[in-house]
Amino acid sequence: MRLLTPALSLLAATVLGCAADDTTDETAADDLGVGELGEADQKADGNWGAALTCKTVPNLPPLARPEIIVSLDGLTLHLIDRSSGFDKVFPVGVGAMDKDPNSLTYGDSLSHYPIAAYAKNDFVIKPSTIQPCKTWWTDPDTGQKLPVFAGLPFLSWSGSYGIHGPIDNYRAANGGNLRRGYVSHGCVRMAGADVLELYARIKGVASVPVHVQREAERTATARVDLPSRWIGAECTLDTDCNYSGGFCKPNPWSGRGFCSARCTSTCADRAGQPTTFCVADPAGGGMCVARMTAVNDACRPYDHLVAQARGRASNPAVTATVCVPGSRGWVGDRCLADGDCTSGTACKSGLCTIACDRYCADQPGYADTFCAREATLGSGGSCVRTCTPASNASECPASTACVARARNGQPTVTRNVCIPR
Repeated sequence: MRLLTPALSLLAATVLGCAADDTTDETAADDLGVGELGEADQKADGNWGAALTCKTVPNLPPLARPEIIVSLDGLTLHLIDRSSGFDKVFPVGVGAMDKDPNSLTYGDSLSHYPIAAYAKNDFVIKPSTIQPCKTWWTDPDTGQKLPVFAGLPFLSWSGSYGIHGPIDNYRAANGGNLRRGYVSHGCVRMAGADVLELYARIKGVASVPVHVQREAERTATARVDLPSRWIGAECTLDTDCNYSGGFCKPNPWSGRGFCSARCTSTCADRAGQPTTFCVADPAGGGMCVARMTAVNDACRPYDHLVAQARGRASNPAVTATVCVPGSRGWVGDRCLADGDCTSGTACKSGLCTIACDRYCADQPGYADTFCAREATLGSGGSCVRTCTPASNASECPASTACVARARNGQPTVTRNVCIPR
C-alpha cells in the first residue's frame, strides 16, 4: 500500500476531506466540499427554514462502552455496546467513488482516504472532536456560506472526516433527507434522527472506537444490514425481504440470495434508495432489481450483482442499466466459467485467479492479493484475495474460508487469504 508523507497527508486531507471545526459552529476558511448539492440546496437565498435551529437531542440512556463499525460498501453504521448487548444498524451515505487515477483513493469511496493514508482501519471519536450543533459551511471554491449541517451533531473520527446529517434538503425540520449511497466528499452522512441518537448514545464517553472498512460488515453467519430490507439486499429466506411482495432470489454467482419482488411492468421505489426496474426473471415472470446510478456506483453495494443493460419484462424495447447477478471478475470473485473473469484471470474451483511465481498485482477498490501455494487452485502459485479474521473475513465470498497460506516460493511468508472450502 502506498503511504503519504505527513506533509502530503495534510495536503490530501485538505483536498479530500469534510471539514470539522472543533471550537465553533461557524466553519473556518479552509472548509471543504460536502458533495454534490441539489439545485434548491445550492441557493444562498436567506430562506433557511429550520436549518438554523439546533435539533433536540433525544433523552436516551447513554452506552457505557460504545463501539462503531462503518462499512463503506455495506452503507451501514453499526453501533454496539458489548457490555449491555446494545446492537443497532443505521443506513448511511458515504464518500462518492473516486474516479481520479492519480488519487490515493482511486477506485474506492472518498471516505477510504484515512484508511489509505494512515494504513489503519481503527479511529476514535472523543468529546473534543464532537460539535453537538453544527450549522454553517463555507464553500471553499465560491466562498458561499450555507447552513447545510442544519443544527445537527458533527462527530469527527479522523481529522476532517466526520459523521453528520444528511445535507440534502437541509432546510427541513428533520434536518433533511438521507440518500443511502456514495454521495459525500468523504464524510459519513446519517438521517437527522439517527445522528441525534448516535450522539445521545455516546456523548460523554472519553473515547469511542470507530472501525472503518471497505467491505460490507459480516457476522460469522450473515451480512450486517438494516432490519428493514429492500431490493438488492442479501437474504436467505423470502421472509428476510420484509416488504410488500418481497422474495429471496438465488444468485448462482454469489452463492447467496438477494431481495427482489414480483412484477409485470414496473416496481415500487423507496425514498433514499436507487430507483428500481422490472426485468425478466430467468425462472419465469418478472423481478424487480435496482437501477445502476451514481449512488450505487456500478452496483458495488450488492454481492455479485453487476451493471448490465436489460429490457423491461413487459416491453424489452424499454431498457435500463440495472444490477443483476454476475461477477466483477477480479481475483477472489466467484465465477461459473472463465468468461466471468477479467484482466487475465481464469475460473478455478469457482474463484477468479491467475497463476503467479511470487507476487500478484492489486486492483484499486479491492482487497490486496497474495501469491499463495494452494492445491485447490492448481499446482504452483495462484493469486488469491487477502482477508481479515478479526472482521469475520468480510472480504471472502460464500463457500470460501479465510485461512493462513504461505507465499509460493517463500514459505516463511504467510497471509490470511480466501480459498475454496
